[in-house]
Amino acid sequence: LLKHRDIGIILATGGEAMVRAAYSSGNPALGVGPGNGPSYIEKTANIPEAVRHIFDSKTFDNGTICASEQSIICDEDMAGAVQAEMERQGAYFLDDAERERLGRFILRANGTMNPEIVGKSAQVIAQMAGIEVPSSCRVLVSEQTTVGKSNPYSREKLCPILAFYVEDNWEAACKRCMEIL
Repeated sequence: LLKHRDIGIILATGGEAMVRAAYSSGNPALGVGPGNGPSYIEKTANIPEAVRHIFDSKTFDNGTICASEQSIICDEDMAGAVQAEMERQGAYFLDDAERERLGRFILRANGTMNPEIVGKSAQVIAQMAGIEVPSSCRVLVSEQTTVGKSNPYSREKLCPILAFYVEDNWEAACKRCMEIL
């Protein structure tokens, strides 16, 4: 299909092999690597609507699209309201022990994403990691303060797991967004 003469342009997202195949197809192509899109909920946002949109994006296909949100960032002065709304809409915030347990499950020993979590529901992932969550749980959320290759929550997760960052102000939030990308 990539080489078909009627293809006008190819948009290839995902792994390096997919992008390389698109570029070598002989057709015009745009390619990008794995997605890791952060969502910044700004202080003037309609919090219930913002959370609903993020959760709908992250759960309609259990987060298998690389363009789905991978983290939520908000300012410190609204963190309580954002967290409360996330919980009202089905977020389960992991405690320290659960965060550690699930974090070890997200990545394999070689640092790549565990394929067992891809496209699974929050309920199934929690069960696989030995974490008990309420039946209303739609998204697993881990509060985070760092970004990096060794932090599984700051990386692409093709499932309904979100990192949650709280920053002092919009400048710090924008800086965090750029770190994540």
